[in-house]
Amino acid sequence: MFSYSLKSLMVFCEVVRQKSFSRAAETLFMTQPGVSNHIAHLEEQVGSILLKRAKGTVELTKEGRVIYRHADRILQKATELEQVIKSGKGNPSPRLRIGTTPVYSSLIMPHIINSFQTAYPQVVVKLDVGSSEELEKKLSLRDKDIVIVANPGITRKLHALSLAKEELVVITPKDHVLSGKQAVAIEDIANYPLILREEGSATRKLVLSSLKMNNINVSVLIEVQSTDFIKEWVLQGRGISVVIKRAISAGEMNSFGVLPFKDPLFLEIAMLCNKSMCHDPWIQRFTRHVKNFNFAS
Repeated sequence: MFSYSLKSLMVFCEVVRQKSFSRAAETLFMTQPGVSNHIAHLEEQVGSILLKRAKGTVELTKEGRVIYRHADRILQKATELEQVIKSGKGNPSPRLRIGTTPVYSSLIMPHIINSFQTAYPQVVVKLDVGSSEELEKKLSLRDKDIVIVANPGITRKLHALSLAKEELVVITPKDHVLSGKQAVAIEDIANYPLILREEGSATRKLVLSSLKMNNINVSVLIEVQSTDFIKEWVLQGRGISVVIKRAISAGEMNSFGVLPFKDPLFLEIAMLCNKSMCHDPWIQRFTRHVKNFNFAS
């Protein structure tokens, strides 16, 4: 039987691609010592040093280049075999079940999914939209493969990859008394009807917890199911709201008063998957793809 393991070859190839043990560990959802152990075990089996660290990067040795060429082909064939096996089980195409929040579903995910499917046209992606809390529950129940949510509740069963920080802003009608301010305090928003997403929204949870920490009660709380409805209701003068800054497009800036908080509030956006599934090749490919996406644009 072969002395090397497929897992060690996969780890080796990822270190070569990332040119870093730490980045490979992050991509593979492993610890850095775990990556080092796989490389040491493979080098012991081959009988040669395959990688050398130099100036903050990792380079292949002469022997390493030979092993890498073969290892890369082996992993490609292993992936092809996996798809053949899945096809035999009535699942001809790889599938990814992804969940995200309403704002990200309209502003971010179309670009990510389009570019991912351009690179991997054989993948069928199913996108589901919901609140952060709802999507985390679906992930824990294995109804989703990956979710991109705000302020996740991390558990030992989940792996999280931090993606971005989103600033929260207050939006008001253009003629609202607050719209002339440069910034607002959290207590300023309690004096007006407040329009927020339904229970389970990370924005709602952060805003209400910030008000509670300051012993502030909301005068009127209106629940709306989508950010688009929130913006429409604000324009109609039914109240004010708090949304991520990204939710207001450049073309909408002249329609609203858009005000930062004096003490800024941020949502941490993260991609989650179950640790037991993090070695799935398509989840890994999607993870690498998302890591290269520019969330600041």
